[in-house]
Amino acid sequence: MSDFATGQRWVVDSEPELGLGIVTEVSPRTVSLFFELGACERQYARKQAPLTRIQFAVDDEITLKNGDTTKVQAVHQQEGLLIYDVGDDNLVVESSIGAQIKLNQPFMRLMTGQVDKPSWFNFRRQLKSSVAKTWHSRLVGLLGVRANIIPHQVYVAWAACERERVRVLLADEVGLGKTIEAGMILSRLLAFERVHRVLIMVPDALQVQWLVEMVRKFQIRPSLYTEGEDFSQGQIHIVGHSHIGELEAQLVNAEFDLVIVDEAHHLAINSPSFECLRLLSNIVDHLLLLTATPEQLGAESHFARLQLLDPSKFRSRDAFLDTEQHYIELNTKLRALPEGRQQLIQRYQLENSASDEELMDQLLDSHGLGRVMFRNVRLAIEGFPKRIAVPHPLLENGWEARFEWLAQWIKQQGSEKILVIVHHLDQVRDCEAYLWEKHGIDVALFHEEQNLIERDKAAAYFASEEQGSQILVCSEIGSEGRNFQFSCHLVCLDLPDHPDVLEQRIGRLDRIGQTRDVHIHIPYTEGSEEAERLDWYHNSLNCIAQLNPAAANIHNEYIKHWPLSQQQKTEAKERCSALQQQILEGRDGLLEMNSCRQPFAEELASRIALFEHDTPMALVETASELFQFHFEAGYEGIYSLIPSDKMLIPALPGIPPEGAEVTFSRATACHREDLLFLTWDSPFILGLWEMLQHSELGCASVALLPSNKLPAGHCLLEATFDVVVQAPVARACLPFITEHAVRVLVLDIGDNDLSQALGDEALQNALKPIQKHLARDVIKTQKAHIPKWFAKAEQFAEAKLQPLLEKSANRANHYFAGEVLRLRRLASLNRQVDAEEIDMLEARQSQIIQAITHRSHLQVSAIRLVVITKP
Repeated sequence: MSDFATGQRWVVDSEPELGLGIVTEVSPRTVSLFFELGACERQYARKQAPLTRIQFAVDDEITLKNGDTTKVQAVHQQEGLLIYDVGDDNLVVESSIGAQIKLNQPFMRLMTGQVDKPSWFNFRRQLKSSVAKTWHSRLVGLLGVRANIIPHQVYVAWAACERERVRVLLADEVGLGKTIEAGMILSRLLAFERVHRVLIMVPDALQVQWLVEMVRKFQIRPSLYTEGEDFSQGQIHIVGHSHIGELEAQLVNAEFDLVIVDEAHHLAINSPSFECLRLLSNIVDHLLLLTATPEQLGAESHFARLQLLDPSKFRSRDAFLDTEQHYIELNTKLRALPEGRQQLIQRYQLENSASDEELMDQLLDSHGLGRVMFRNVRLAIEGFPKRIAVPHPLLENGWEARFEWLAQWIKQQGSEKILVIVHHLDQVRDCEAYLWEKHGIDVALFHEEQNLIERDKAAAYFASEEQGSQILVCSEIGSEGRNFQFSCHLVCLDLPDHPDVLEQRIGRLDRIGQTRDVHIHIPYTEGSEEAERLDWYHNSLNCIAQLNPAAANIHNEYIKHWPLSQQQKTEAKERCSALQQQILEGRDGLLEMNSCRQPFAEELASRIALFEHDTPMALVETASELFQFHFEAGYEGIYSLIPSDKMLIPALPGIPPEGAEVTFSRATACHREDLLFLTWDSPFILGLWEMLQHSELGCASVALLPSNKLPAGHCLLEATFDVVVQAPVARACLPFITEHAVRVLVLDIGDNDLSQALGDEALQNALKPIQKHLARDVIKTQKAHIPKWFAKAEQFAEAKLQPLLEKSANRANHYFAGEVLRLRRLASLNRQVDAEEIDMLEARQSQIIQAITHRSHLQVSAIRLVVITKP
């Protein structure tokens, strides 16, 4: 790479939207650049900087910082800087050139005979079209999650990200996917470049689980905190709750713009950790708090967390409690509909002509917590299977008796997949040895002494239908973070000490995606400690055959007196039943409906399913032939994607150096977490486009067109121009750009654009390849004319640009006008919406419209010279 010097102009290969950067500092190892358009400064290692030096040639047109344009007449160099002679004794130092830049690499490659096969040209256009279609869908960030598309989950992610500042409490019940929702929100914010630096706070025991979830489900790669870590490096950091307080100074100064807190109720409101979170909440734009039990530690703690999200709206706890009481009364009236319809209309000044659905929408809009809190519950979601407790009495006590029962029982289950969980690692190993040595039963193991790769392999071995194990034996770690919905049999060889841990075990099978009733098998011996615990969980707490939100509270109260008398068990059963009923009656029906608005949630899920029906498999297959990497079909919809020594690119984006097995099927990806899931917004597809966009491959080509309608011996020049937005909000503009590329087709002897008369697909189907040496001969003979044809193509393209930008701006204006109108209407009903939120949305609208209309230009991305021949 050339030597760097202060004042030089460079562009980032992968981020041309930043415009021209200027070198501000050079050290022996690094170089720093400031990007005016991106309003940011970047530092790169000199040896590996992804930068290209911008050097204009004679006759190139340059734009100065003041907006004036001029043409280069001569180029000089002095102390590492380029000096451009623009005539009339005027010299322009490269540092004086404007930040917006238009590059014309394809034209130069065509003129110098550096042409590629037509297949490269076609692939470039196909990939561009596919990426543009993905952005137009407005589904970016929601497509690539390795999980079934569940309406309430995608709705929460969509609704949260529609807000200018994403500050919400995700409070879905256990097993409904709060982590999935948080991951989709994170993925979407990253895709639209609304966040760049992220802090994830989690309980210490869940740090690895979160890392695995982010990598496996979202292809997001955070770093786990290690002592002495520099938080200014890296993009996404995971920190355990126990370290938060001691790291306050580093975290507050690390310039995060999104903080995610899992199990937020674990942070006591007077603790150093909570104080650190409070300071961060005042700094960051976006904040996600996750808890399945928002009010578990009382109203004061719940209110304190709401204050973190929006201190201006939640000022008084007493006022908040009064408002909550009001909504409890409203929920009671809603349950009485349609009987209480007139009372509701009079009480809330609603329109009498409104349908029940419209009336409900108006009430939802007026609900206070609906702006900052999402809570979905199992009772409101269809499709959960039954849970069936199956006790198995044994004649003898001890582990060997349990292992023998398990072996005999397994032999009766045919090919059913069976998950076995036992608390301690020693019993896991003893169980494996007994089953193999005594009965020849092969099992997969899953425990804490395995590394992540070994656990992945064990889970995949269990999941595989054809080559896998029927049995997976886990230590307690097996009930944390891994899901096995394809199995419906759980064997608990022992019972844990707390109902929450038991629920974690059952939740590996009893969760969204399970299609069969879940059977929970518990072997026990009469009169044993295990029998007592089974009776307590099953008969008193009723937390095996169903999820019981009251079980933990009653258990915590009575366990102090263990062992319990029959009278205590009966009393506990009655109290647990009463508390469960109280919890169900206290459900906030409005909040639940607002957390998954129908029919929009179902429509959104259907849009995703429809969009991914056409997978990128064919495109990847074409890419493998062109880039020369291995792409081979395996079994069960699985493919091998492996780099090769002949590959035309240094690495496959998002793919490990050794390669990977991939799938395009969501069902297969959910079943096999060791596979990479390739979708239209996966790092591999978007990375391929980014690499191709900034490479020379396929940007210049020559082909033959046999035709009776066009004069033989003449030429067509086909040019594709990308619509480039150079602004910090460039990604946010993409869904509104009506056409991401402009195609022009000119005949050498004509004065019209023929792109409409001879469409892209029709032309492509008619073209024939030409040998490379003949293509270069054609270019040599036409070299004097090609610049004129290209100038004509540029004129046609520029004529198309302004109407395109106006249409795009109108599209954005229409969208934002609707959103602003909706917010103004909400503000009249709901004090949680204020003028500041509306002002922020209008400012965003102005930025995007300004970027589309004033920061957009055309940049040629590909040129093809077409020689007309006789058929």
